[in-house]
Amino acid sequence: MPIVVDNVSYTYAPGTAFETAALSGVSVTVEDGEFVGIMGRTGCGKSTLIQLMAGLLRPSSGRILLDGEDINARGYRRDRLREKIGLLFQFPECQLFETTVERDVAFGLKHLPLPAGEKEERVRWALEAVGFSFESIRHQSPLGLSGGEKRRVAIAGVLAVKPKILILDEPVASLDSVGRRDFMRLIRRLHREGTTIIMISHDADILGEYAQRILVLDRGKLRLAAPVKEVFKDIAGMEALNLDVSRPRKIAHLLQKKGVPFPQDITGYGELLRAIKNLREGCLIS
Repeated sequence: MPIVVDNVSYTYAPGTAFETAALSGVSVTVEDGEFVGIMGRTGCGKSTLIQLMAGLLRPSSGRILLDGEDINARGYRRDRLREKIGLLFQFPECQLFETTVERDVAFGLKHLPLPAGEKEERVRWALEAVGFSFESIRHQSPLGLSGGEKRRVAIAGVLAVKPKILILDEPVASLDSVGRRDFMRLIRRLHREGTTIIMISHDADILGEYAQRILVLDRGKLRLAAPVKEVFKDIAGMEALNLDVSRPRKIAHLLQKKGVPFPQDITGYGELLRAIKNLREGCLIS
């Protein structure tokens, strides 16, 4: 179920003294099963774009299509949209509110036409998918958990609906290295199982390691939409937009400047380590 953003613009508080153009003429398609990263400076329109994709905002102009249907057209069933797209806001742990973890994770299933037994099974599956023991966690208060645990409960609440498209806004912000690793392992597994991933992140290392394609926004316009290797290869172009590339890409670039024959399409640490190993074994081809 591809998402098509068709010449979309969005303006906050139109016709007032606070009128602000957040997006202007953005067009892009996210295909089924892609892992797409979104980059851009603060205020460039990233969060506005994903809220439009998720149907939380209506475009000032243009269309958002899901499976060929305009999600803002009169008569479109919004309940189907909620089943297809899951959105995890930045710092989702701040949105937990129920008395128990089980009730919080089940909240998104409340209005789905599912038998009670299936809802419970989905809650169990979602909590176990993010690394919890269902029986151990189900009756605990979500407010008494650690920050990393709260974030896992929050994403379990999104996963319980079993969306085909998962949209994430800075999901690893404020997590420690272990929390980041575990969270991204979960996202990678979901992606390998067929979930489309759309993720905003300022962390170029994360996107270099996991994303297939990068969208770069600047001042409300889509400046780039290309494979991550192509985007990060142009270090000067990214610097001109005040954006970073991954550290493995920087290391590869510095080695080349020092005269070392090193591939320049490296974006992740795994690729970097393999290339270094090949270099030591004397079989690296530039």
